[in-house]
Amino acid sequence: MSIPDWNAAATLHVRDDGGSEMQYNFTVLATGTLGELVRRVATMSSAERARVVIDVAGGKSLNVSEILALAAQEELP
Repeated sequence: MSIPDWNAAATLHVRDDGGSEMQYNFTVLATGTLGELVRRVATMSSAERARVVIDVAGGKSLNVSEILALAAQEELP
């Protein structure tokens, strides 16, 4: 895995479970750098983490498994 831009602008979204199986509504939970939001998600309970995604500037969306993989990187600031 390549080293991400930890300072990239990012948005943490939480899924509203009121949506259908195929479509969910997302609410902005926080904004910050990718590094900040990855650390924040890593401290959440597994139930909380199951409902989040991070959108990174440039159009990349990260799911929970991708976020936790980033959290495990030694380069995480």
